[in-house]
Amino acid sequence: MRWNILAICLAAVFTNLMVNAAVVGQRSGRSVESLVTEARAAQSKGDFNSAADLYRKAVGIDPSVAELWANLGLMYHELKNPPQAIESLSRAARLKPSLYVPQLFLGIEYLELKQAAQALPHLDRATKMDPSDPQALLALGKALEMLDRPDRAADAYEKATQLTPRDGNAWLKLGTAYLQRVERDARAMTSTYRDSPYYHLRAAETLAEQGKLAQAEKAYEATLTSRSPPPCAHAEFGITLLQENRVAEARRQFDFEANGPQHCELALLGNAVADLIDGHTEVALKEVLSVATNDPAFVRSNLYLFRNAMSRGRAQELLNLARAQGDSDHSSPELASLIEQEILSDETFGAPGFVTAAPQTGFLRTGSNRTGKPSACDQVLKEEIQSLAASQQQLFASCSFYTGDYRNTSRSAELLKASPATKVQGLYWGSKADQKLAVAALSRAGELDPDSSRMHVLIGDVLRQRRLWSEAEAEYRKAAAIDPKSRSARLSLAIVLFTELKLDESFQIDQSLLAEAAEDPEANLLAGEILVQQNELGKAEPYLLKCRNLAGDLAPRLHVLLGKVYAETRRVAGAIDEYKQGLAGDENGSAHYQLGRLYLKAGNKAAAEEAFTESKRLVKEWNSRALAGAEQTDTDASPN
Repeated sequence: MRWNILAICLAAVFTNLMVNAAVVGQRSGRSVESLVTEARAAQSKGDFNSAADLYRKAVGIDPSVAELWANLGLMYHELKNPPQAIESLSRAARLKPSLYVPQLFLGIEYLELKQAAQALPHLDRATKMDPSDPQALLALGKALEMLDRPDRAADAYEKATQLTPRDGNAWLKLGTAYLQRVERDARAMTSTYRDSPYYHLRAAETLAEQGKLAQAEKAYEATLTSRSPPPCAHAEFGITLLQENRVAEARRQFDFEANGPQHCELALLGNAVADLIDGHTEVALKEVLSVATNDPAFVRSNLYLFRNAMSRGRAQELLNLARAQGDSDHSSPELASLIEQEILSDETFGAPGFVTAAPQTGFLRTGSNRTGKPSACDQVLKEEIQSLAASQQQLFASCSFYTGDYRNTSRSAELLKASPATKVQGLYWGSKADQKLAVAALSRAGELDPDSSRMHVLIGDVLRQRRLWSEAEAEYRKAAAIDPKSRSARLSLAIVLFTELKLDESFQIDQSLLAEAAEDPEANLLAGEILVQQNELGKAEPYLLKCRNLAGDLAPRLHVLLGKVYAETRRVAGAIDEYKQGLAGDENGSAHYQLGRLYLKAGNKAAAEEAFTESKRLVKEWNSRALAGAEQTDTDASPN
């Protein structure tokens, strides 16, 4: 693909070049024309050194022809010589600013040198000159990502996916840009809006997604003590309570929502699921079908939220009843299909298709448009999105999100962020919608290259870096299924399984890796980590000692694990030395805390107090990153 685009650029430049060379040739015995012809032949054979030499001779004869400098720059590009490429392309751009190729490849060369600020103006010009070139848009997106401008980067990548909808790499980059936007919004909420109910609600949602229900409950309670809780906050808390099998308390939250000033259909679905849990399957089915009839897109977009709120047995009962009623009610079979897909399927759930509206079929046909339904207000308000008042913009963000119209939620969020009075609401809705869009784009990337183990590993890595554990697990499983011998896929799967505390399967995969390569430091580190987690310290130590030459970001973790082993086996001096070497990787304060305890055992109170103080500071910073989905995999006791 890259060479095809470059060949088109070369052909365009060559056409202009021959016209200029013919004119120059009249003054110089056609030597420039002959040099260009020879250069063209050399580059067609891939002999870029010879082609570059011929173009150098040509510009020596007539340095006033921009196309000569452009082709020379392209040869340097092929020879991976950015400084020379930039010099030649810059000459071409000065001689003829309207020439497309120098602008595009100047941007690309500056990116190669990690100089995104210098690349940006050239790529901006290139995309304006030719908005139909996906290579320019992808390069522009990369420059904007490097400059921490994910909003514009996502716009560029989305245009690239529209031009080349089957380019998995473009979808991968789009998903990454959306995740970068999520992180940026989370940082802004953490740094500026820690007292806002929207901050607490987003933290609660993140903790609930990670399965940390007790911590999520505290964050929900902090949200609900505010005078004006955000939309659906009571209902979301109710869903968390259902997951803890606290049905009566969950019903109270759903009733708060139903009787409050804001209409939230999650409360209706919540009461239906509560009835299902209590054994009232027929009542539950009627209630779910009622919501689906009134607002089909809402059910399609949100049923997955209840996946962990009901047992598989209860879900199967609801599925069987929906199927049994299929002959008398045309909506039931489609609801049955949705229950099977979103509740009972082992596949990753809740990842929306990259669309702005639900298919209009079956019970997903447009139903009642009664006031207050998400799909109704989404349809009405999105036509006027740019001119909506702040209160309407907030309503639109909410109803578009719960309808599954995540693109418009994201657009509305950007408008809300433009005003200080509504910025926190924009950050909240933007982080939610962009996470959905990110997962959809990454899923699309995997679909386009389903037979590539490497693509699934790459997508899994992106998801794991953003702490979307279950989504990452699904990608690594796909990679391992495609290529069962892939060490990177299997090791990555084992690591994410460990993070999810699925220790038995993680250890089993890791042992298969060590059976193939007993000295693999990363596999040994993971084995040691799992055994430390299981308090099998004697068994862990031999694995950890095989990692002594481990370098990079993993080295501090190795020292912390060895420090824990030594501390538990009464080797205090060795434990102190190991923990000190592991402090560079202490993000959550646990290593400093354990070091402080060891200093106390050694009688060094001053050093212990210093370690405890630093631990408290790190704990505070760690907690403030909860919005970004920060996951504490170290289970050492917290100083708090």
